[in-house]
Amino acid sequence: GEARRDGYRAHVAADPETGIITDEKLTRASGQDNCDPAVAAQFVAAEAGGRDRQAGTGQAPGPGAGRDGDASALAWYGDSAYGTGELRDVIGSAGHQAVIKPGPLQPAVPGGFTIDDFTVDEQAGTVTCPAGLTRLITPARNAIFGAACGTCPLRERCTTSRSGRTLSLHPHHGLLRAARAAWAASPGLREDYMARRPNVERAIAQVATWRGRRLKLRFRGVTKNNAWLKRRTAALNLRNLTRRGLTRHGGAWILAT
Repeated sequence: GEARRDGYRAHVAADPETGIITDEKLTRASGQDNCDPAVAAQFVAAEAGGRDRQAGTGQAPGPGAGRDGDASALAWYGDSAYGTGELRDVIGSAGHQAVIKPGPLQPAVPGGFTIDDFTVDEQAGTVTCPAGLTRLITPARNAIFGAACGTCPLRERCTTSRSGRTLSLHPHHGLLRAARAAWAASPGLREDYMARRPNVERAIAQVATWRGRRLKLRFRGVTKNNAWLKRRTAALNLRNLTRRGLTRHGGAWILAT
């Protein structure tokens, strides 16, 4: 999750079962490299790097994650702001599962056809519209139906463009489409998402506020404010763990499991 503060963004990854913050990063609010999915991809990569360094040690689940089938697989939870094809690809390539709410599709005509009403065959390189017309996918990943739309009986449900419907396909169209289909078809997936998100949202609120009031950053520049964020998340984690039974005994910290 993320919280915007004074021209900066505080990005946080947290364990969805306990709310323990497992990674954090403060960035400028603007810039493509600072957007939520881009930083989340860095969290995924950092988790994979940590596992590579500690292979065979049985380390605990990472940020925003829970065990899923394979003992090394994690489930990453996020709202629709994190539902990009690029992040889904990063998560899938790491062998993990993306439990991320898909963003809504906007039809070209209110109440009309969306991209999911078209049949996309990546292997053949074609797209077939609801009326049954097939067009090749161009190198720019467009399917241009053009003049054929002029006499189409479904035109009013498809496009208002005088030049006909042009469909633009995302490079990760297959991943995005599969995610939308899975979300619609699986109540269990949606319930899992709703059950896990509150702890993460609570962790974000704890980072960004104090006694109900918004926190203001004390420093200028990313470096100092990022250091502040790391100290704050460490303190919040310590408070969380003490509430869960973390105690000091014989010169060592002990947490009953």
